[in-house]
Amino acid sequence: MLYPYLRIRYREGFSDRVGRVNKEQFKALDNDPIWVHAVSVGEVQAAFPLILRARKCKYSAPIFISTVTCTGKRMAQKLLSDLVDGHFYYPWDVPWVIRRSLDILNPKAYISVETEIWPYLLHELKKREIPSFLVNGRFSDRSFKKACRSLQFWKETLECFSGILVKSSDDAEKLYYLGVNPDKVKIIGDVKIDALLLRQNKVNTEKLRARLQIKKGEPCFIAGSTHGGEETVVLEAFELVKEKLPQSQLVLVPRHPERAKEVCALAGQKHKVSLVSEIKQGWDVLVVDEVGLLFDLYSLATGAFVGGSLIPKGGQNVLEPACFGVPIAFGPYMEDFSLPATELQRLGVAKVVENGQDLANVWLRALNVEAELKKKAVDYIESLSGASKLAWNEIASCLR
Repeated sequence: MLYPYLRIRYREGFSDRVGRVNKEQFKALDNDPIWVHAVSVGEVQAAFPLILRARKCKYSAPIFISTVTCTGKRMAQKLLSDLVDGHFYYPWDVPWVIRRSLDILNPKAYISVETEIWPYLLHELKKREIPSFLVNGRFSDRSFKKACRSLQFWKETLECFSGILVKSSDDAEKLYYLGVNPDKVKIIGDVKIDALLLRQNKVNTEKLRARLQIKKGEPCFIAGSTHGGEETVVLEAFELVKEKLPQSQLVLVPRHPERAKEVCALAGQKHKVSLVSEIKQGWDVLVVDEVGLLFDLYSLATGAFVGGSLIPKGGQNVLEPACFGVPIAFGPYMEDFSLPATELQRLGVAKVVENGQDLANVWLRALNVEAELKKKAVDYIESLSGASKLAWNEIASCLR
């Protein structure tokens, strides 16, 4: 009874997921392709500068990208269509599926982005002597505590990687504790920084402003990657702001686009609301139901709130608004981005908030933030760049 359920649940890409990759889709499969795996939207964005670096270094062999989610696929089509030779959905990590997938793909190397660690695949890659790499490897504090309960399992699994390229010494120390050979671990920084800077140069702010009917010269606040329970606080803050700044607008971007109508109904109780997919004239609150728009939106922000942080979700990417020098607010739960969150607070660009009044205060103060302070945020982001070059150099050295 489970098999029909899975077919419905994963209808899109079901053949890929059970290891029946369509050979006709990949015309160059006989040329030792590189397989890059990026589970969803954020990981695809992180893979972008790495793949771009490979092409700039004249790597001409096929590169294929896999994702787990449909939204990840759409982001791959948006960012990588000119750089990769195809997309497929990630095969389930069970022995017969993995063997079938590798028999068809026969990759020259496998690259996984961030926290995607699948034991059966890694052991089979090692058995077949196919190099494998983890790029932007990290364990959140929560994941690390869980991993510590099964040290032998994680040691054996992580040792299958040919190289693990991490963002910081903190990430490296966690891997050492789990028993990974230090020779396999390299601290290179965050490839997502390079992705942000590349994407920043492509943002057409005025075109976006016109499309979304965001008033030029009036305050616009962005609440990005919000989870259930956070929108109530954001809307409370917006009400307080609007009492003093009646022309203000709020753009709400739920972490999961399928929640957009739910968020729209909540905002519509007190405000004139619109969805991005069907924009209405004169909106006060715009709810985004489109994937991949948030980063560009930060270019229009007077102030920002980064979600997943008022509730224990670990926080979302605080670096995105910082790219544009936007004053930032987030809640107390920023474990997944603790280092940049702490540094941006030290620079005076970011503040921790607990409730609607706190957030309103940050947003009101954002109107008077000096250009010099905004530049500090941008300079900080630029100082962290260069990881994609280091990552590709490590990987390329194993491809010769």
